Amino acid sequence: MTTDLKQLLQTIINPEKNWKTDLLYRWREIIGALHTKIKIEKIHDDTLILGVFHSCWMQELYLLSPLLIKTINEKLDQPYIKQIRFKQIGFKSNKKNKGTIKTVQKKKTVILTKEDERTLAQINDPTLREVLRAFRIRCYQE
Repeated sequence: MTTDLKQLLQTIINPEKNWKTDLLYRWREIIGALHTKIKIEKIHDDTLILGVFHSCWMQELYLLSPLLIKTINEKLDQPYIKQIRFKQIGFKSNKKNKGTIKTVQKKKTVILTKEDERTLAQINDPTLREVLRAFRIRCYQE
């Protein structure tokens, strides 16, 4: 008779008594749609270390970290997490295609909004303007 590993672990470790296990089990529910962008790398005392799949998201998540800490602690019913650290872990791999030849995806054409163009036009340095334009296009392509 086979047993699902998750069910076996629940019989050994009671998640209600261990907040770290509860956090791992409920991660998708707690973090919502962001679960495709980040994953738990390590829980060390009151610090949560999150792996971020793309550098564009790292800055955004860093700025949102007080809100993330608040949300996680509310879901855990106690303020266990005091600090969140981020580290880039590269792109999320598709487990189905592991070991096979990957097909190159054509990047979609992106047209910046009028607001983006107006904002970029205010930047005097042409090199900086072009770097930021390329960055914004990459963000839209994700």
